[in-house]
Amino acid sequence: MSRGRIQAAGRCALGLLLLGLALAGCSKETPTSGGTSSMVQGGKPKIVFVFKVGGISYSDACKAGAEQANNDPQIDATVEYEAPDQASAGKQAEIIDQARVGGANAIVVSPDDAQAVVPALDKAADAGIQTFTWDSDAPASKRKFYVAAVDDVQIGVEIADALAKAIGGKGKVLIFSGQRTAQNLNKHVEGMLEGFKKYPGITVAQPIYYNDDDKTKAVALAVQALQANPDAVGIACANSVSPPAAGEALRKLGRVGKVKVWGLALPSETRTYLKDGSVTGLYLWDPTKLTYYTAYLVRQALKGDMPKDGEKLPGLAQPIRVNGPIVTLPLRITITKDNVDQFHF
Repeated sequence: MSRGRIQAAGRCALGLLLLGLALAGCSKETPTSGGTSSMVQGGKPKIVFVFKVGGISYSDACKAGAEQANNDPQIDATVEYEAPDQASAGKQAEIIDQARVGGANAIVVSPDDAQAVVPALDKAADAGIQTFTWDSDAPASKRKFYVAAVDDVQIGVEIADALAKAIGGKGKVLIFSGQRTAQNLNKHVEGMLEGFKKYPGITVAQPIYYNDDDKTKAVALAVQALQANPDAVGIACANSVSPPAAGEALRKLGRVGKVKVWGLALPSETRTYLKDGSVTGLYLWDPTKLTYYTAYLVRQALKGDMPKDGEKLPGLAQPIRVNGPIVTLPLRITITKDNVDQFHF
């Protein structure tokens, strides 16, 4: 072969090689803003939920919702669930950081501390990852929206009203809560205090008792509070650990029926307490549904479809409510000894 033909063949081969490389490069996913490269190219986005603390039934129920979403082709996303072993804003921030560098397209947090998680959440948002909150909010962060099952203040008012009715509108009441820094719990307590103002015959004992969502601590603290307030006739509970803890304390002290208990808790954890009168009644929502529908809304947001006021979600009879960045789902239920066996979470 002549030198000219060899050079021509070489140029042709080089051209084909460059064309092949160009085509190969085009076949790869091109990163886009918002941490959605895999979604844009048809792959599944990765949604990571980060709860306040693991090892409690409420957290387990939330995890079940994440697993349901992970297995739902309608959501079509890889949904993961993480929680620190103990309530700790620092550990929660570490998990958020791990999700940020671990390929998450969206991070959804129920903050242990509404302020402490802001740097980690905002760092993720600045990296192009969409951030959200559910169950409890971090309004100072760059989160897109917050998903709640109820109005956090109004549910506290309703607990106060129910307890006031149970004690005849008079007497001393105690307030139990979880973490001092949890936005949703503080809003519940705010609502309780506001609600009790309507009843001049009711006195709210101080201090408010915080059990950090620790079951063992919650029972010990409930016993301590009741011993320090032998004239208390009611307990309002802002977190899911408190009603069964209050019921257990009343059993230990022989005061079942003498002190009424209303609050937020899982029916599975309070069934026996409701039936023997240790706990009077509960308001709650199914945490599994709360987490599942949050995953649904986050997945839609990753597609560019933000929640709309009055929108109906698949499987929900009532529409959602959207007020600015706050999305409220129609999930609240009332639980008493008469209907507790209807609920299986």
